[in-house]
Amino acid sequence: MTAARAAREPQQGRSRETVERILEAAEQEIGGRGVAAAGTRAIAARAGLSVGALYRFFPDKDAIVDALTRRYLADLTPAYAATVAQVAPGTDLAQVVRTLVRQAAELQLAHPGYYRLTEELPPEEGDSPAHQVRESVVDLFVGALRSAGVGTTGGDPTEVRRVVALCVETVRHTLVRAPVDAEGREAAVEELSGMVAAYVQARFNAG
Repeated sequence: MTAARAAREPQQGRSRETVERILEAAEQEIGGRGVAAAGTRAIAARAGLSVGALYRFFPDKDAIVDALTRRYLADLTPAYAATVAQVAPGTDLAQVVRTLVRQAAELQLAHPGYYRLTEELPPEEGDSPAHQVRESVVDLFVGALRSAGVGTTGGDPTEVRRVVALCVETVRHTLVRAPVDAEGREAAVEELSGMVAAYVQARFNAG
């Protein structure tokens, strides 16, 4: 039994490595061409695999898209949670928002395929694979605001979620179109973070 287990472990390790190669290839292929234009053959070729080998792990492109979404959420959750945990009564929300936008910009560079697919399969639509990501991010920030006793300037608690969702969608949509060159991108991210931070500061107050 020990020998059998030892024989399986390297295979499992190779399988995980192959899956990661496929997903990284999918990030690049979908990021460059979009979901509709990116095919499994092109993704397999970019990963250095045959289509048959790719199908051993993913039966179709939809399965790859779902995996890209889960991969993105796994990277996003700990980073955002640590930043949002700083929200407390009297917290400078503008600074928290600026940090979150910076984190989103870094994640977008690491997950170009995920961000590109959100343009074709908008997260606000319930059947989009990215819908869960959007709801998780909104839930995270809304929960932190409520725990800190923060509400909108109008005093309507139901408005909090709408405002947060608007910020999330604005950041996502803008980053997809941000320049790829370092200087242009830095300027775009700085402008975006300032704009969203100012909006949040205007809409929320410690209640």
